[in-house]
Amino acid sequence: MNRLLHSNFARLQKNKFFLISMIFMFAAGCALILKQYEQLKVYGIPQSLEFTFFKYAILIGIVSSIFCSLFLGVEYSDGTMRNKIIAGHKRTAIYCANLITNVSASLLLCLSYISANVLLGIPLIGFSDPDLSEFLLLTAGSVITITALCSIFTMISMLIQNKAIAPIICILIIFLSMGFISEIQRMLNQPEYYDDGTMNPNYLTGEKREQYEFWYNVLPAGQEAQYSNMQTENINNMCLYSAGITIISTGTGLFFFRRKNLK
Repeated sequence: MNRLLHSNFARLQKNKFFLISMIFMFAAGCALILKQYEQLKVYGIPQSLEFTFFKYAILIGIVSSIFCSLFLGVEYSDGTMRNKIIAGHKRTAIYCANLITNVSASLLLCLSYISANVLLGIPLIGFSDPDLSEFLLLTAGSVITITALCSIFTMISMLIQNKAIAPIICILIIFLSMGFISEIQRMLNQPEYYDDGTMNPNYLTGEKREQYEFWYNVLPAGQEAQYSNMQTENINNMCLYSAGITIISTGTGLFFFRRKNLK
């Protein structure tokens, strides 16, 4: 597998979309910091770097859905996948090497965003009073969620040989899930009572509220939303769900890829 990883990372360094994505994530981090700085200086609204630090959790789902599918799609179109198998590499090793590469690339993209926050955000805004243990917990949780997302995108990209269809499916999945989570957030954030004291009939209670909270915690898009807002109350469940998603999607992908007839 070492040779496969070395080959993948060598190709990653020359991948134009990856380099563009690195610049985009850094620019996004800078843009959010500058927006906060403007609110601080122009409007006098107190700001802190914590407000933007974990916003990469939202961005990475979209960027990774495109990168992972394009990066692996080229291996089919160029015949690289068949050549690896002909060279004697086991399909399990090929699959795992591609998953590790996708996860590593996604984490590097997040690091690009974080570096913008550190280099630009600390001098301009600074941290208010950061809780190191909370930061480490959120970082670890977001890494597990990113791994789950990459495992899904890798499974799709490894099983669909058409390099045009795989990105479309991956992008549709992330946007549909984000839209679904947005609606769940709207329902969960409904106030129990209106300002005049009357009860809100749309407020979720009992089993229905538990169902909405379950999907909010189990879907990677919901986890991303919570990490971006630095919410840690459900982090244990979210990590378990993400680990389960990673195991199931990787196991499913490996099962079908080992039996796949490569054209």
